[in-house]
Amino acid sequence: MSKDQLIMLLKKYKENKARLRLKLRDKERILRQLDSIKEIELKSSVAEINSDIHSKNSISDKVGNYATNNTDRENNLKQELEVLEKEIIELNSMIEEIDIRLDALKYKEREILIAYYIDGCTYEDIGNRIYFRLFNQTRSARHIQRMIERSTEKIIELRLKMS
Repeated sequence: MSKDQLIMLLKKYKENKARLRLKLRDKERILRQLDSIKEIELKSSVAEINSDIHSKNSISDKVGNYATNNTDRENNLKQELEVLEKEIIELNSMIEEIDIRLDALKYKEREILIAYYIDGCTYEDIGNRIYFRLFNQTRSARHIQRMIERSTEKIIELRLKMS
C-alpha cells in the first residue's frame, strides 16, 4: 500500500464507518422485507386452500397475480441484497485495514494521527490543544509534523515487515 492510498483511507475513515452503518441498516431493512414476503406467501397459500369451491377461480387468480408480483419483488430485493453485501465487505476491509495499522502504533502516535488525518486538525491545534490534553504539555507545529511523518511511515512499513 502506498503512502497516498493509506492517507486517503485515513481521511475517509469516518465516512467509511458511517457508510458501513448505513449499509448494514439497509441490509436489515431488506431482510425484513424478504421475511414479510415469505409470510404473505404462506398466508395466501393457506387462503387458497381454504377457499370455497365457487370462488376458487377468482381467488386463485388474485393469489397467482399477487404471487407473481411478490416473486418479482423478492428477486429485486435479493439482487439489491447481493450488491449491499459486496459493498459491506469492501467497506469492512477498508476500515479493518486502518484499525489494524492504528493498533500497531503507540497511544501518542495513534491519537496524533487520528487527530490529523481523521479529525482534520492542524499541526498547531494538535500541538497546543490535543497534545496538551493528553500529556499536559504543548509541542511546536514542526514537532507535531515530524511525529505525524514518522508515524505514517511506521504504519506503511508495517506491511513490508509482515510480508
